[in-house]
Amino acid sequence: MSGVYTLAPTGERIYEGQSAFGSTPDFDDPDFEVKQPGHSTKKKEGEPPTIFDMLLQRQKEIIRPLESYSLFVGPKGGGKSSLLALLQPAGTVRDTPKPTVALEYVFARRSKNTSTLKDVAHIWELGGGMKGDGVAELVGVPITTARLPTAVLAIVLDLSKPQNVIPACLHWLAMLRNHVQGRLDDLRTSGSSDAASEMEEKARESFQALWRKKHKKEDHPDRRNVDACAVPLMIVANKWDSIKDENNPLARDRLGLKALCQVLRFLAHQHGASLVFTSSKDKTLNKQFRSLLSFTLFHKLDKAMRTEKSPDKAIYVPRGADTFDELLSAGPVALDGMNRRGRVSDRDVQETLIKALAEFFGEADADAAPKPMEEDPDALETEQARLKEEADEFAEPVVDEAYKIKMDALEKYRQQQLRQEKENAMAEKRREKRRREEAKAKAERLAKLEAEQAERRAARKAKREAEQAEALKKAQEEALKGPPKEAEAKSEPSSSREAKRGAKEAKRGAKQSKPSA
Repeated sequence: MSGVYTLAPTGERIYEGQSAFGSTPDFDDPDFEVKQPGHSTKKKEGEPPTIFDMLLQRQKEIIRPLESYSLFVGPKGGGKSSLLALLQPAGTVRDTPKPTVALEYVFARRSKNTSTLKDVAHIWELGGGMKGDGVAELVGVPITTARLPTAVLAIVLDLSKPQNVIPACLHWLAMLRNHVQGRLDDLRTSGSSDAASEMEEKARESFQALWRKKHKKEDHPDRRNVDACAVPLMIVANKWDSIKDENNPLARDRLGLKALCQVLRFLAHQHGASLVFTSSKDKTLNKQFRSLLSFTLFHKLDKAMRTEKSPDKAIYVPRGADTFDELLSAGPVALDGMNRRGRVSDRDVQETLIKALAEFFGEADADAAPKPMEEDPDALETEQARLKEEADEFAEPVVDEAYKIKMDALEKYRQQQLRQEKENAMAEKRREKRRREEAKAKAERLAKLEAEQAERRAARKAKREAEQAEALKKAQEEALKGPPKEAEAKSEPSSSREAKRGAKEAKRGAKQSKPSA
């Protein structure tokens, strides 16, 4: 399986993955660390963080992208390659998926909102035809102890063969749970017991997150009876479209469909896993599957997703959304007491579930749940012969060269992104410095202008006060001198005023009697 893949709903392109036999890329996720000469990043206990420490932490948050490691497993022909092909951008011509050989690797990228760096999801697909102890070894290639905190596991089941669904689900659940428990034991052995306990506690809290959100922080009633996997787990029931096929027993027996949905919900709930029904031929289910992957791999929640528990529709039940009490009445299978009697890994519980479904669909195929090699003496010789045949078909030098080319391309891309991020950070610092200088200059201009205006206002005020003082002084002086001339004129005798008036009238009459020119 190879091709250009994307997880973004907008059709964002991602880098082309490369198939490889027996060899997969090793991308351990070391912490990004910036060191400065002469400066030690180690602090004494209780010492408060310095400005440099805070800058380092900020730099880590900016530069370091999110990386996740996922593994898709399931029976042969279940549709794992077809589902991963759905991650291609819209409009891409999709090639017919070829059977997966051993492990095949692709990686998907998603842009961050505030960064040019992109989150990376490393995705491995385990060939469904693999059998024996070699399967457990291949599972350990992508899911290492170092990658366990960011790992994601997915089990793809084939609904077109309902008689094989439950045996295959139980087989892969046991395989993956044993591997995860082994890696947790390795952590405890190496002195990292706190890290292992933290992962288990985080899984329990994650199981209750959805329930607490819907029920006002109330604890889940099954929190003590659910054995939540320490790694996020998805159970993907593929080929939902086959239920409409008359040759499918699910299409003829609706009660059997109800029983199958009930048991799958029970298994998912017991292991703290999400359950989703999908089909590569249904656009709505494709979108739902992509949204679930985006949320699981990149923690990008699609708020449009809704829980669906009806067997007449494609089921989607996120972890923690079910209860054992609800499952008792969800179908015809008697599940009473299973949640308290023991784990799903108990053989009697498994046999009860398999027999219950066999009543509807008949006995499962012989290869639905491959037996371990210790239970099949001829399996070792057969597996060795098959591996030799596949090794001869895929020459190691060719595979190694293809692997090196893809890894070099990925490393080159990551280095380019880091350089671009640093350049953008420096450019942003320069822009910020220029903005601060401009703001400072503007503030200085405003301060100078306000000072000048204040000075002019003070001058005008002082001038007005001086004029008022001068006018007041003159008024006081005149008051001391006595009444004004107008007052004296008024005080003149009436006879003198009459004489003046008679003179004016005589003068006016002389002018009127003068002949005109």
